[in-house]
Amino acid sequence: MTKPAQIRDEFMLDPSVVFLNHGSFGACPRDVLARYQEWQLELERRPVEFLGRRLEGLLAEARETLGAYVGADPDDLVFVANATAGVNIAAWAL
Repeated sequence: MTKPAQIRDEFMLDPSVVFLNHGSFGACPRDVLARYQEWQLELERRPVEFLGRRLEGLLAEARETLGAYVGADPDDLVFVANATAGVNIAAWAL
């Protein structure tokens, strides 16, 4: 069983602060942050190629991977800027 200290070590949060976060803001685990920074560097190195030529395919590939993981059709998945945007889309669709 994973212990709380093991989970805490996955984040870069200040240990002198007690976080009572309810989801409005969240820290990334170290591994996620490192991967994010790799993608950010790739974007900054070749912005026109990345945004203009590769992004659509990369997002399609990510939807395929996510769909396989959660058992959903990739065509039923969409990426949004944040949770608030996603909830707004769902609420306005009612």
